[in-house]
Amino acid sequence: MGSLSIDENVLMRRSDILIADGNYEDAISCLDMILEEKPDDEEALSMKGLAYCLKGEIEKGIDILEEALSIDPFSKKVLITFADACLHSSMPEKSLEILDRAISYYPDDDGFLMLKAIIIGTLGNNARNSYLN
Repeated sequence: MGSLSIDENVLMRRSDILIADGNYEDAISCLDMILEEKPDDEEALSMKGLAYCLKGEIEKGIDILEEALSIDPFSKKVLITFADACLHSSMPEKSLEILDRAISYYPDDDGFLMLKAIIIGTLGNNARNSYLN
């Protein structure tokens, strides 16, 4: 099991890098290798959902993110990944909904509070800009 754990960590880091580089298909392949061994790995599932959202398959990505959240509704990593995926998918209201859920679980988490403030500020700026144009 030790080597599987190391391989899993390497695959997670690799998929993270691939997503950051925009290589979503390769990231999904890495994550699928993890999920073959551990189908209920909510972190790998959430990263896979993010990759699908970023490559434009938003409905599929959201479904996978919902599955990850159903495995562990209190996972900080899943919640932040889900909120991030929604934000990148032009779904700020859904992102705020996920963040509100996260904040209800972790009211003292400054990261969740800060991200929510940034999204609300951005939405407010966009509304003001469209009003002025």
